[in-house]
Amino acid sequence: MPSFNAALSEAKKTLSLENKEPRIVDILMEDLFSMDTVSLLVNGHKKMDEKDYKLFLDSIKRALNDEPVQYITGVQHFYGRIFNVTRDTLIPRNETEELVELVLNRTKGGTVADIGTGTGAIGISLKLENDAFKVYLTDVSKDALKVAKSNKEKLDANVEILHGDLFEPIVNRNIKVDVLVSNPPYIDYSELDDMSDSVKKFEPKLALFAKENGLYFYRKMIKSLDDVLNDGGKVFFEIGWKEKDDVIALVDKYWPKSKREVIKDINGNDRILYIDWVK
Repeated sequence: MPSFNAALSEAKKTLSLENKEPRIVDILMEDLFSMDTVSLLVNGHKKMDEKDYKLFLDSIKRALNDEPVQYITGVQHFYGRIFNVTRDTLIPRNETEELVELVLNRTKGGTVADIGTGTGAIGISLKLENDAFKVYLTDVSKDALKVAKSNKEKLDANVEILHGDLFEPIVNRNIKVDVLVSNPPYIDYSELDDMSDSVKKFEPKLALFAKENGLYFYRKMIKSLDDVLNDGGKVFFEIGWKEKDDVIALVDKYWPKSKREVIKDINGNDRILYIDWVK
């Protein structure tokens, strides 16, 4: 069997020849075998055992087939923690960490609903960063909620998980919240051809695409804010960069007295819709 360093070097050459990102190999080494840069410097000369080498080769094969590295390893690093992910959930993105940061900066406590939670990364991160929050995680996908539950238990997060479509599980329990946060599906079906092969082939369509030019879920939630928000409630939606004017128009249509703002992400793209809600 080759050493960890030799296997890493050979795999990087293979990925480069196929025009794949070589850094994938570093992530696989760290998340599969706990071999980060320091560990490789100290122990990289050691031989891989047969089982680990087989796992590594299989992982490289999957990466060559465009499978996201997070689905290969089963984890994603998010806001300083490691979350379980499966193909039943969208992979939490770095931009969504900025959504969590904004919520923490603009709210101090209260009841929070993370709508369409997927892995639970947003709501669980909020609870673990600020225990003053009472957090509900909701999703229409039971399979996604199994992943959220695994992350709740893994990270020892005191959050409540509810199954149902959008606000339904909140409304049915007569729950009112102070903070509403969501990263809903917002990609229009016409944009499918513009997406990377890894997204098209592997990430769940349920978590990606929305009707009405990507506005379907925003419209449903924005028009019904009075069903779930306490007076003075705050709303944080992740949005697609193309949707700024349309989502602002929805807020102005249904809640003209509310303050609304679109915040750019670190890349300069319009990313977060913030609503200081007034009925």
